[in-house]
Amino acid sequence: MPRSQSPFTTRVHHYRSPHTPYATAYEIGLPDAQNAYVFIGGLGDGPHTVPYPRAVAKHLESLPDLSYSVFEIRMKSSFDGWGCSSLVHDVEEISALVKYIRGLGRQKIVLNGHSTGCQDIMEYNSPVHKGKLTPVDGYILQGPVCDRAALALEIGIGKLDESVAAAKSLIENGRGLECVPRDHVPVFMRNTPISADRWHALAAVDGADNYFDPDLPQDVEQKYWESVEKPVLILHSAEDEFVPTSLDKEALVKRWMAYCSPGIASGLSGTIPGASHRVGAPEAEEWFVKTVAAFLGSLEVRDSKM
Repeated sequence: MPRSQSPFTTRVHHYRSPHTPYATAYEIGLPDAQNAYVFIGGLGDGPHTVPYPRAVAKHLESLPDLSYSVFEIRMKSSFDGWGCSSLVHDVEEISALVKYIRGLGRQKIVLNGHSTGCQDIMEYNSPVHKGKLTPVDGYILQGPVCDRAALALEIGIGKLDESVAAAKSLIENGRGLECVPRDHVPVFMRNTPISADRWHALAAVDGADNYFDPDLPQDVEQKYWESVEKPVLILHSAEDEFVPTSLDKEALVKRWMAYCSPGIASGLSGTIPGASHRVGAPEAEEWFVKTVAAFLGSLEVRDSKM
Protein backbone atom coordinates (compact mmCIF):
# COMPACT_ATOMS: atom_id res chain seq x y z
CA MET A 1 0.00 0.00 0.00
CA PRO A 2 1.43 3.46 -0.89
CA ARG A 3 2.57 5.39 2.17
CA SER A 4 0.03 8.18 1.47
CA GLN A 5 -2.81 5.61 1.76
CA SER A 6 -1.65 3.78 4.88
CA PRO A 7 -4.11 4.03 7.80
CA PHE A 8 -3.17 6.42 10.59
CA THR A 9 -4.74 7.77 13.77
CA THR A 10 -5.63 11.41 14.32
CA ARG A 11 -7.17 13.47 17.12
CA VAL A 12 -10.06 15.69 16.02
CA HIS A 13 -10.43 19.17 17.55
CA HIS A 14 -13.59 21.26 17.28
CA TYR A 15 -13.12 25.02 17.58
CA ARG A 16 -15.00 28.23 16.87
CA SER A 17 -14.26 29.72 13.43
CA PRO A 18 -15.62 32.95 11.89
CA HIS A 19 -16.37 31.41 8.48
CA THR A 20 -16.78 27.64 8.91
CA PRO A 21 -19.57 26.12 11.02
CA TYR A 22 -18.42 23.09 13.02
CA ALA A 23 -14.78 23.88 12.27
CA THR A 24 -12.31 21.07 12.85
CA ALA A 25 -8.57 20.55 12.98
CA TYR A 26 -6.73 17.25 13.06
CA GLU A 27 -3.72 16.52 15.29
CA ILE A 28 -1.13 13.78 14.88
CA GLY A 29 2.10 13.02 16.67
CA LEU A 30 3.04 13.45 20.32
CA PRO A 31 -0.16 13.48 22.44
CA ASP A 32 1.37 15.60 25.21
CA ALA A 33 3.39 18.05 23.09
CA GLN A 34 4.12 21.51 24.42
CA ASN A 35 4.29 23.12 20.96
CA ALA A 36 2.32 22.99 17.71
CA TYR A 37 3.23 22.86 14.01
CA VAL A 38 0.21 23.86 11.90
CA PHE A 39 0.09 22.77 8.26
CA ILE A 40 -1.82 24.91 5.72
CA GLY A 41 -2.28 23.39 2.27
CA GLY A 42 -2.72 24.92 -1.16
CA LEU A 43 -5.53 25.15 -3.70
CA GLY A 44 -7.59 21.95 -3.63
CA ASP A 45 -5.91 20.69 -0.47
CA GLY A 46 -7.53 19.84 2.82
CA PRO A 47 -6.55 17.74 5.82
CA HIS A 48 -4.42 14.73 4.84
CA THR A 49 -4.15 15.48 1.09
CA VAL A 50 -0.42 16.27 1.28
CA PRO A 51 1.63 13.36 2.68
CA TYR A 52 4.59 15.15 4.24
CA PRO A 53 2.90 16.46 7.43
CA ARG A 54 2.68 12.82 8.57
CA ALA A 55 6.39 12.41 7.87
CA VAL A 56 7.08 15.59 9.86
CA ALA A 57 5.00 14.25 12.76
CA LYS A 58 6.81 10.92 12.73
CA HIS A 59 10.21 12.60 12.72
CA LEU A 60 9.23 14.98 15.52
CA GLU A 61 8.09 12.00 17.61
CA SER A 62 11.73 10.86 17.51
CA LEU A 63 12.76 14.27 18.91
CA PRO A 64 10.66 14.53 22.09
CA ASP A 65 12.78 17.37 23.48
CA LEU A 66 11.40 19.64 20.74
CA SER A 67 7.91 18.59 21.88
CA TYR A 68 5.84 19.37 18.77
CA SER A 69 2.68 17.78 17.43
CA VAL A 70 1.23 18.44 13.96
CA PHE A 71 -2.14 20.07 13.25
CA GLU A 72 -3.94 20.19 9.88
CA ILE A 73 -6.74 22.73 9.43
CA ARG A 74 -9.96 22.41 7.46
CA MET A 75 -11.11 25.84 6.24
CA LYS A 76 -13.89 27.22 4.09
CA SER A 77 -11.36 27.24 1.24
CA SER A 78 -10.32 23.60 1.69
CA PHE A 79 -10.77 21.11 -1.13
CA ASP A 80 -13.02 22.77 -3.77
CA GLY A 81 -14.01 25.70 -1.53
CA TRP A 82 -11.07 27.89 -2.55
CA GLY A 83 -12.81 29.22 -5.66
CA CYS A 84 -15.29 31.30 -3.67
CA SER A 85 -13.08 32.19 -0.71
CA SER A 86 -10.10 34.52 -0.12
CA LEU A 87 -6.80 34.84 1.70
CA VAL A 88 -8.48 37.24 4.13
CA HIS A 89 -11.00 34.57 5.13
CA ASP A 90 -8.18 32.02 5.38
CA VAL A 91 -6.09 34.03 7.82
CA GLU A 92 -9.10 34.80 9.99
CA GLU A 93 -9.79 31.07 10.24
CA ILE A 94 -6.13 30.24 10.86
CA SER A 95 -6.05 32.87 13.61
CA ALA A 96 -9.10 31.25 15.22
CA LEU A 97 -7.31 27.89 15.26
CA VAL A 98 -4.15 29.45 16.69
CA LYS A 99 -6.25 31.02 19.45
CA TYR A 100 -7.78 27.62 20.20
CA ILE A 101 -4.35 25.95 20.32
CA ARG A 102 -3.09 28.67 22.65
CA GLY A 103 -6.04 27.81 24.87
CA LEU A 104 -4.75 24.24 25.05
CA GLY A 105 -1.62 25.64 26.69
CA ARG A 106 0.76 25.20 23.77
CA GLN A 107 3.83 27.41 24.08
CA LYS A 108 5.14 27.77 20.52
CA ILE A 109 3.02 27.67 17.38
CA VAL A 110 4.64 27.54 13.93
CA LEU A 111 2.68 27.81 10.68
CA ASN A 112 3.82 25.77 7.65
CA GLY A 113 2.31 26.91 4.37
CA HIS A 114 2.41 24.71 1.28
CA SER A 115 1.76 26.28 -2.13
CA THR A 116 -1.09 28.80 -1.68
CA GLY A 117 -0.73 28.17 2.05
CA CYS A 118 2.44 30.25 1.63
CA GLN A 119 0.30 33.14 0.36
CA ASP A 120 -1.79 32.68 3.51
CA ILE A 121 1.34 33.18 5.60
CA MET A 122 2.26 36.37 3.76
CA GLU A 123 -1.31 37.60 4.22
CA TYR A 124 -1.06 36.73 7.94
CA ASN A 125 1.84 39.18 8.12
CA SER A 126 0.17 41.95 6.13
CA PRO A 127 0.04 45.29 7.99
CA VAL A 128 -3.71 45.49 7.31
CA HIS A 129 -4.20 42.68 9.85
CA LYS A 130 -1.79 44.05 12.48
CA GLY A 131 -3.20 43.54 15.96
CA LYS A 132 -6.20 41.58 14.64
CA LEU A 133 -4.75 38.06 14.32
CA THR A 134 -3.44 35.73 17.02
CA PRO A 135 0.39 35.90 17.07
CA VAL A 136 2.52 32.86 16.25
CA ASP A 137 6.20 32.10 16.76
CA GLY A 138 7.50 31.22 13.32
CA TYR A 139 6.73 30.38 9.72
CA ILE A 140 7.73 27.78 7.13
CA LEU A 141 7.06 28.42 3.44
CA GLN A 142 7.30 25.32 1.24
CA GLY A 143 6.58 25.72 -2.47
CA PRO A 144 5.97 29.50 -2.52
CA VAL A 145 4.81 29.55 -6.15
CA CYS A 146 3.40 32.45 -8.14
CA ASP A 147 -0.12 31.32 -9.11
CA ARG A 148 -0.19 33.64 -12.13
CA ALA A 149 3.01 32.13 -13.53
CA ALA A 150 1.80 28.59 -12.82
CA LEU A 151 -1.51 29.27 -14.58
CA ALA A 152 0.33 30.76 -17.56
CA LEU A 153 2.25 27.48 -17.90
CA GLU A 154 -1.09 25.68 -18.20
CA ILE A 155 -3.07 27.89 -20.59
CA GLY A 156 -0.61 30.46 -21.96
CA ILE A 157 -0.24 34.10 -20.99
CA GLY A 158 -2.60 35.35 -23.71
CA LYS A 159 -5.48 33.11 -22.63
CA LEU A 160 -4.75 33.94 -19.00
CA ASP A 161 -4.96 37.68 -19.57
CA GLU A 162 -8.24 37.20 -21.46
CA SER A 163 -9.64 35.40 -18.43
CA VAL A 164 -8.42 38.17 -16.11
CA ALA A 165 -10.12 40.77 -18.32
CA ALA A 166 -13.38 38.79 -18.13
CA ALA A 167 -13.13 38.61 -14.34
CA LYS A 168 -12.31 42.31 -14.09
CA SER A 169 -15.36 43.18 -16.21
CA LEU A 170 -17.62 41.23 -13.84
CA ILE A 171 -16.04 42.93 -10.82
CA GLU A 172 -16.42 46.42 -12.31
CA ASN A 173 -20.11 45.70 -12.88
CA GLY A 174 -20.65 44.70 -9.26
CA ARG A 175 -20.71 40.98 -10.06
CA GLY A 176 -17.47 39.88 -8.42
CA LEU A 177 -19.16 37.01 -6.60
CA GLU A 178 -20.33 35.47 -9.88
CA CYS A 179 -18.30 32.62 -11.33
CA VAL A 180 -16.04 33.12 -14.31
CA PRO A 181 -16.95 30.99 -17.37
CA ARG A 182 -15.48 27.49 -17.22
CA ASP A 183 -13.70 27.87 -20.55
CA HIS A 184 -11.60 30.70 -19.10
CA VAL A 185 -9.83 28.44 -16.58
CA PRO A 186 -7.51 25.42 -16.97
CA VAL A 187 -9.21 22.08 -17.55
CA PHE A 188 -8.14 20.70 -14.16
CA MET A 189 -9.96 23.57 -12.40
CA ARG A 190 -13.25 23.37 -14.29
CA ASN A 191 -15.06 21.30 -11.66
CA THR A 192 -14.48 24.06 -9.10
CA PRO A 193 -16.76 27.13 -9.08
CA ILE A 194 -14.43 30.17 -9.16
CA SER A 195 -15.70 33.67 -8.49
CA ALA A 196 -14.48 36.63 -10.52
CA ASP A 197 -13.06 38.10 -7.31
CA ARG A 198 -10.95 35.02 -6.58
CA TRP A 199 -9.82 34.52 -10.16
CA HIS A 200 -8.62 38.11 -10.35
CA ALA A 201 -6.82 37.70 -7.02
CA LEU A 202 -5.02 34.60 -8.30
CA ALA A 203 -4.31 35.48 -11.90
CA ALA A 204 -3.93 39.25 -12.26
CA VAL A 205 -0.61 41.08 -12.08
CA ASP A 206 -2.15 43.27 -9.37
CA GLY A 207 -4.09 40.38 -7.82
CA ALA A 208 -4.42 40.24 -4.04
CA ASP A 209 -2.74 36.81 -3.95
CA ASN A 210 0.29 37.78 -6.05
CA TYR A 211 2.97 37.70 -3.35
CA PHE A 212 5.58 35.56 -5.14
CA ASP A 213 5.77 36.92 -8.69
CA PRO A 214 9.53 37.22 -9.39
CA ASP A 215 8.78 40.27 -11.56
CA LEU A 216 7.12 42.33 -8.84
CA PRO A 217 8.48 45.87 -8.45
CA GLN A 218 11.25 45.91 -5.88
CA ASP A 219 9.47 48.31 -3.53
CA VAL A 220 6.36 46.10 -3.50
CA GLU A 221 8.29 42.87 -2.96
CA GLN A 222 10.45 44.41 -0.25
CA LYS A 223 7.40 45.70 1.62
CA TYR A 224 5.93 42.20 1.76
CA TRP A 225 9.02 40.61 3.28
CA GLU A 226 9.80 43.47 5.64
CA SER A 227 6.38 42.85 7.19
CA VAL A 228 7.38 39.36 8.40
CA GLU A 229 8.17 39.80 12.08
CA LYS A 230 8.88 36.23 13.23
CA PRO A 231 11.54 33.75 12.07
CA VAL A 232 10.77 32.30 8.64
CA LEU A 233 12.13 29.29 6.76
CA ILE A 234 11.73 29.72 2.98
CA LEU A 235 12.01 26.55 0.90
CA HIS A 236 11.37 26.30 -2.83
CA SER A 237 11.19 22.82 -4.38
CA ALA A 238 14.12 22.28 -6.73
CA GLU A 239 12.03 20.36 -9.30
CA ASP A 240 8.72 22.20 -8.83
CA GLU A 241 6.50 21.46 -11.82
CA PHE A 242 4.53 24.69 -11.33
CA VAL A 243 7.57 26.95 -11.72
CA PRO A 244 9.10 27.93 -15.09
CA THR A 245 12.40 26.11 -15.61
CA SER A 246 14.03 29.44 -16.45
CA LEU A 247 13.52 30.74 -12.91
CA ASP A 248 16.57 30.69 -10.63
CA LYS A 249 14.75 29.63 -7.45
CA GLU A 250 17.86 29.74 -5.27
CA ALA A 251 18.56 33.35 -6.26
CA LEU A 252 14.93 34.30 -5.70
CA VAL A 253 14.95 32.87 -2.18
CA LYS A 254 18.16 34.75 -1.39
CA ARG A 255 16.54 37.96 -2.62
CA TRP A 256 13.54 37.45 -0.38
CA MET A 257 15.81 36.68 2.56
CA ALA A 258 17.70 39.93 2.00
CA TYR A 259 14.46 41.91 2.25
CA CYS A 260 13.67 40.46 5.68
CA SER A 261 14.70 42.29 8.82
CA PRO A 262 17.95 41.04 10.43
CA GLY A 263 17.54 37.70 12.20
CA ILE A 264 14.20 36.88 10.58
CA ALA A 265 15.07 34.75 7.52
CA SER A 266 16.53 31.39 8.52
CA GLY A 267 19.93 30.49 7.12
CA LEU A 268 18.44 27.05 6.40
CA SER A 269 16.35 28.60 3.61
CA GLY A 270 16.96 27.60 -0.01
CA THR A 271 15.72 24.83 -2.30
CA ILE A 272 14.74 21.25 -1.43
CA PRO A 273 16.98 18.94 -3.50
CA GLY A 274 15.04 16.73 -5.91
CA ALA A 275 11.67 17.93 -4.65
CA SER A 276 8.47 18.25 -6.64
CA HIS A 277 5.83 20.79 -5.62
CA ARG A 278 4.45 18.45 -2.93
CA VAL A 279 7.88 17.02 -1.99
CA GLY A 280 6.90 13.56 -3.24
CA ALA A 281 10.27 11.82 -3.54
CA PRO A 282 11.33 9.96 -0.35
CA GLU A 283 14.82 11.50 -0.35
CA ALA A 284 13.41 15.01 -0.75
CA GLU A 285 10.87 14.39 2.00
CA GLU A 286 13.59 13.16 4.35
CA TRP A 287 15.69 16.26 3.65
CA PHE A 288 12.66 18.47 4.23
CA VAL A 289 11.55 16.97 7.55
CA LYS A 290 15.08 17.15 8.94
CA THR A 291 15.35 20.80 7.88
CA VAL A 292 11.99 21.56 9.51
CA ALA A 293 13.21 19.98 12.74
CA ALA A 294 16.44 21.98 12.59
CA PHE A 295 14.44 25.18 12.12
CA LEU A 296 12.17 24.37 15.06
CA GLY A 297 15.26 23.69 17.16
CA SER A 298 16.71 27.06 16.12
CA LEU A 299 13.67 28.79 17.62
CA GLU A 300 14.58 27.33 21.01
CA VAL A 301 18.18 28.54 20.65
CA ARG A 302 16.97 31.98 19.56
CA ASP A 303 14.71 32.31 22.58
CA SER A 304 17.48 31.25 24.96
CA LYS A 305 19.62 34.16 23.71
CA MET A 306 16.92 36.79 24.10
